[in-house]
Amino acid sequence: MRRHQIAMIARAAWRVGFPVLILAVCILLLARQIPTDAVARLPGDLADISALQWVLAACLTAGSFWAVAQYDVQAHRMLGTNISDNRARGSGAVGIAIGQTVGFGLVSGALARWRMLPDIGAARALQLSTVVALSFVVAWACLTGLVSAIAPAPAWTMPLSITAVLALPLGALVLYRCPTIYIGRHKVPLPSLPVAGAILIWALVDMVLAAAALWVLMPPTVMGFLTLLPLFMIALGCGLMSNTPGGVGPFELVLIAALPISAETGGLAAILAFRIVYYALPACLAMLAMLRPRPAPSLGSRARAPLAWRDLPRSEAQALKQNGGRIEALPTGQTAPVWHTAQTRTLFTASTGPARTATLTWLRQSARRHGRIALLYKSDARLAARARCAGWAVLHVADDAIVDLDRYDENAPTRRRLRRKLRAARKTDITLCSGTHPDAEAAAQLDRAWQSSSGPARGGSMGRYCPSYVSNQWVVSAYSGVDLVGFITLHRGPAEWCLDLMRHSDDVPDGVMHALVHQALTDARAHGVARVNLASIVACPDPTRGIWRGLARAAVTWAGGPGLRQFKSAFAPRWVPRYAAAPSWAGLVLGLADLARVIRKPAPLAPVDTNPAHHDDENYELASHKAA
Repeated sequence: MRRHQIAMIARAAWRVGFPVLILAVCILLLARQIPTDAVARLPGDLADISALQWVLAACLTAGSFWAVAQYDVQAHRMLGTNISDNRARGSGAVGIAIGQTVGFGLVSGALARWRMLPDIGAARALQLSTVVALSFVVAWACLTGLVSAIAPAPAWTMPLSITAVLALPLGALVLYRCPTIYIGRHKVPLPSLPVAGAILIWALVDMVLAAAALWVLMPPTVMGFLTLLPLFMIALGCGLMSNTPGGVGPFELVLIAALPISAETGGLAAILAFRIVYYALPACLAMLAMLRPRPAPSLGSRARAPLAWRDLPRSEAQALKQNGGRIEALPTGQTAPVWHTAQTRTLFTASTGPARTATLTWLRQSARRHGRIALLYKSDARLAARARCAGWAVLHVADDAIVDLDRYDENAPTRRRLRRKLRAARKTDITLCSGTHPDAEAAAQLDRAWQSSSGPARGGSMGRYCPSYVSNQWVVSAYSGVDLVGFITLHRGPAEWCLDLMRHSDDVPDGVMHALVHQALTDARAHGVARVNLASIVACPDPTRGIWRGLARAAVTWAGGPGLRQFKSAFAPRWVPRYAAAPSWAGLVLGLADLARVIRKPAPLAPVDTNPAHHDDENYELASHKAA
């Protein structure tokens, strides 16, 4: 125990003593760099700085702090604190002004943020401070390398420039492919690509304006702005890494080593004036703001609509229960199924009611608050048309196979192939059982065998076998004697059922799966259901263009091949187009790619699940190439 205490004291002493040591070394080096007469002329050089220069520097500093406060806005969006942008900006500006001036930025910045936002708690304030600090360090490294490659910079910055050029696309790929990392038992979410892009943009604005604040304080004969910018960014990073108060020491040492400091230039006075404008003045204003922080706004009480999955007009959205989806209340009083992925906030299917433009506005604003892309997925034609009129990018991505039960008749001429399959099934010894759930262990064993032959697990907008999940569905099973050889499950809604899972053994007789679906259609009609959705297949967005036809063929092959369409077509369904939409084409492409990633590599189910994986290639357009 005594050894442990000594180690803790040693670490604390190192954390405090290291910045002091850095500062002492820098002071010794600065004493050799700065001419004695330049120090003697410092008061006069400060007096020579005009009022216009002071005002310009103050305005640029204000702009820089406006940009730097956006880091906190992005951090709050990333962490989902539900703090308004204005409060996040205010607390961020105060936290950064205090942290960069007094040093030990993580702790001092966290305390300042906690003071400004007491409702978030100390732990969340420290988390915010950590996210802001780490994101700025990464952004600084990337931007400094890029700026050094473009603007005049010392030759020794070339390795940093090459690293930055390579790191940016690699980092974007990592954020897309690995949105969450695991450190021990802790799950650490990484920023979404929109958040990361916003941080890079605001960091660039921040550093450019800060460098301009220093540049306007300098005599015009010292150097041009483009020459100063990379030097300033390097000096800023050195000061940041040293953890000394305000970066004092390393910041000055880098600049003075690069600038033509002499008794005549006034460069030393410009650095001191920059310290006053950019560090001392914001810190004083931040301390005044901390005396009386703004109270948190009262949210009041708002009646919430009942949020029930079974009440949704399109029952297929019930699959999201298993994959991180939730039903949210819209400001219009309606409810909507929402699916969060690493890059998107997706409205899955469409809400009902006339206020469709309000739905788009709500989705876009809520996605922005969460730092994600607003995405409509599997929308109906009316909402897609509204989105197109609002300037959104819209793409026809799928077709639902809808069977209208009031017109469903197996003897219809369009269902000749279905009749052949049903006759083949009736010649076997297979027995169908409706409305009764099969034995969980037998179903799980069949699911594992089916998964072994059909490919890896899928998830996202598709269900995966789990006894508790299937317990809320309508199940039709097929038995050979007492052995379970196949089963299907359907989501149930007030007016629509939707086909979800289809599981069968490798030696299931021909026509049995058609017989299971036919039985489910008969059961749904007996329950007064108007229609059954046999789920989707990939659509060709523009059949007149070769590129779309080629992409559609590739997607159909990946999603189960022509056999999937043939299986559904046997029931002569009505094909209903479904659309995806986003505010921009770039957002639409990234959003659909992120959904595909989540579907291909879903998060594992809860440990209590009998079988944490399956592949539902009968259910969805992004399924395996091995059709059931």
